[in-house]
Amino acid sequence: MKSRKLNEHSKIGDKVGHLGNIIGRLGSAIVAYSGGVDSTFLSVTAADILKDRVMIVLAKSPLMEVEEFNAAKKLASGLKLKLTVIEFNQLDIPDFTVNNKDRCYHCKLNMLGILNETARARHIRYVCDGTNYDDLSEFRPGLVAIAELGVRSPLAESFLTKQEIRSLARKKGLPNWKKPAMPCLATRIPHRTPITHEVIGQVSSGESFIKGLGIEHVRLRHHRNIARIEVDQKGFTKLLKKDNRKATVEALKELGYKHITVDLAGYQMGSMSR
Repeated sequence: MKSRKLNEHSKIGDKVGHLGNIIGRLGSAIVAYSGGVDSTFLSVTAADILKDRVMIVLAKSPLMEVEEFNAAKKLASGLKLKLTVIEFNQLDIPDFTVNNKDRCYHCKLNMLGILNETARARHIRYVCDGTNYDDLSEFRPGLVAIAELGVRSPLAESFLTKQEIRSLARKKGLPNWKKPAMPCLATRIPHRTPITHEVIGQVSSGESFIKGLGIEHVRLRHHRNIARIEVDQKGFTKLLKKDNRKATVEALKELGYKHITVDLAGYQMGSMSR
């Protein structure tokens, strides 16, 4: 009887088996880790299979919120992952800061290029990232850079979807299995608006303040002197309480915004790319 070819409709157990085979055949690898559920699941799986032949790398960047960076380090430590931290500043890349629609391409090209150089210097065979199968159907210019650099995406290669990865991460006992996606701060800025330290500081400080009110799902969209706040249904209730609303207006005006608005459409991932 012929074995059935793996595809997106295959059983999750078959996909997991295929993932293990892919990672095993890598021999040695660098895994780009961010603290999100995808890269965490991939890192833990690779560490289980490759042992000391895997290098887990976290990039410290001004476009990653400090809280997220610290949480990623703490998580790696709790999972006994041997983490290597590198410095990476997208704001030094002119093709990125001009903020055209291909900004993610230039970010990935440079960051993963550094990992490729590290792999060559250490005689490590492959660089891997946490792209999942669902990501392949979205608008992601960074995927072009991944392909050009020969970076492997074992989760996508195994047809594992985001929902399946969350389920597997939960069974593995990973504490971040339901952690919401946290794309970099550049996603809060409309294309063709230059990305600067000042703008990133405004967005980061503004979101941190709103999260401090107990609102977990929030995006502060930067439109020059306008701050457009996206929150989920629970967030609306908290944000529009008189004291919270007043404090938010005052805090964002101190950051340089003249007009503070709340988007009635609510929290929307990727709204700047639509």
